[in-house]
Amino acid sequence: MKKAIFTMLSAWLSLGAARASDEELPSDWHIGGSIVYSSRSLDGSVVNRNSLAGDAFGTLIVTGDSMNVDDSNNAMLSLAVQYKRFGIGLNYMPTSFKGSGYALVAVGGTNVNTMVRTPLETDISVDMLLVNAYYNIIQTTNSVFGVGLGFGRTTVDIGIVPDVGPAIIYDGTQPFGFLSLHMQNRYKQFLYGFSLNGISADFEGVGVVYSDYKVDLGYRLVDGRQKVDLVGGYRMVNFALDLEWAGNTTDTDVTLEGPFLGVKMIY
Repeated sequence: MKKAIFTMLSAWLSLGAARASDEELPSDWHIGGSIVYSSRSLDGSVVNRNSLAGDAFGTLIVTGDSMNVDDSNNAMLSLAVQYKRFGIGLNYMPTSFKGSGYALVAVGGTNVNTMVRTPLETDISVDMLLVNAYYNIIQTTNSVFGVGLGFGRTTVDIGIVPDVGPAIIYDGTQPFGFLSLHMQNRYKQFLYGFSLNGISADFEGVGVVYSDYKVDLGYRLVDGRQKVDLVGGYRMVNFALDLEWAGNTTDTDVTLEGPFLGVKMIY
């Protein structure tokens, strides 16, 4: 009898140990990534000042409406690695616009202050790469609130060509730093939150004003060690900077905004 009891107890302990070894303990490391499809519109203005023949000063003015460009339909990619409350995130947002519209241009000579309307061809590409180091001040099962410090690099390729007046042809990169703030909450399977990046400072002699607002909504499809979320929301990026190139001064103040929808995975 004692032998039978000992055998049963040994088997039960062995089974319990096997089950314990199969259980996955919570990890301090987390890796997440998302891919979303976004449709973005272009708004704002671009003002270019250029010396014309005879020392006349010509000004070209275009706006988001006057450029008459189509919306930009591109994917946005993000990746994050987190250890306990500390993390590093990366976000890539390519954007391109093309269209035929009009511009206002100052004619030269004695009529330098006279603005005329001229047809315009526009081809603009803006690729923004953001790297952000953050710390979650609040981190619970259902709520996260954190702050961070980041570095951005924007590659700008501008081709704004009017029939009359100086064209804006620029291809370059602009680095900048920024501060960030983010919040995420969960109610049952529903997710909601926001993030904010911003800065107003001089970088390499160029004045940069950058703000980036994003509102997130989501639904958790898979909630285990590996998590899968359906995500959507709205993002608005404002970027203003003054460029000097080849005797030109170009003041840009543009806004890229639109909804997005995609999938996010967390391990």
